[in-house]
Amino acid sequence: MGGHLFHFPRLARANYLLREEQVRAVLHDLLPTTSAGPQWFIPLYHADKPDFGDLDVLVSRDALTAPFLAEFRGRLGITHTRYVKGIESHDFGGFQVDLMATPPAELRTRFEFMSWGDLGNILGRMMRPLGLKWGESGLLYVYRRPDEAHYLRTCTVSLHLDDVLRAAGLDAAHWHAGFADEADMFGWAAGASRFSPRPYLAPEGDFGRRLLERPGLQRFADYLEGAGWVAPAQREPNQPPEVLLSLFPDSGLAAFLHAETAAAERDQVRRGKFSGRLVMALRPELSGKTLGAFMQALTASPDFWVWVDGATPAEIQDRILAAPLPLNSPA
Repeated sequence: MGGHLFHFPRLARANYLLREEQVRAVLHDLLPTTSAGPQWFIPLYHADKPDFGDLDVLVSRDALTAPFLAEFRGRLGITHTRYVKGIESHDFGGFQVDLMATPPAELRTRFEFMSWGDLGNILGRMMRPLGLKWGESGLLYVYRRPDEAHYLRTCTVSLHLDDVLRAAGLDAAHWHAGFADEADMFGWAAGASRFSPRPYLAPEGDFGRRLLERPGLQRFADYLEGAGWVAPAQREPNQPPEVLLSLFPDSGLAAFLHAETAAAERDQVRRGKFSGRLVMALRPELSGKTLGAFMQALTASPDFWVWVDGATPAEIQDRILAAPLPLNSPA
């Protein structure tokens, strides 16, 4: 993306539009819309964008067959292609065209997230206080256990942009009608009821570095400063789950949270009955990699943890003491 793979110069808008028209004509012919919907999208861009580093085309993964790719290249006269992480990058006469393999169910969501420059990232920042992440795979709730740093689960709340805009407090009709220019989009986004200028005017941590890497986000920060916005002294507070559940009552999130709460309580009980600390106390000869291999072998049975749920402390101790070292354990 961005035209960096082939290191081509950026293409002026008028020339880009000619190239895009050629690509669209081939795609319309080879991948027409089906009863299930479009098979490809080109993300929307601003009317005042002066030049382009590449042309991104989101294509249903199922449609990216060898016959399609051969015909696509043949019709456009493409002879040089490179494949990197699910993206077929083509040298279209000195301009990079990327065909981006996308799961069919996420095709429209990815298109909506990538449209209008960095708007998807701006909307994503508004979702964070709700515990949500807006990205190419949809609107996800991110669940972490406070006492387990590495435990993370996600729940898909929605695949629809309009749900994101509603949660942000924005008029979806404006997005669908399009923006006159980037400044129009910036003003619309900043009018969201959940918008805070703090991440852009007082950036912290990783997002501060992201601002430097994304010219569109830096232009948004400049727009806010020029419009007289001032960063609040405090970060926007995280919202309680009740707020999120009221916004998305039919998303399945309530059931997800209930299941995760029950699982956390269950795992806490399990850790009280069986743990690496208990194994080390009963088998002091085990440590380091040998301990890890022993634990892995002991818990490998699919029904081990179900057995722990019903076992007595004495039964668990007996099983630990009787278990042999795995044959492939480190010396």
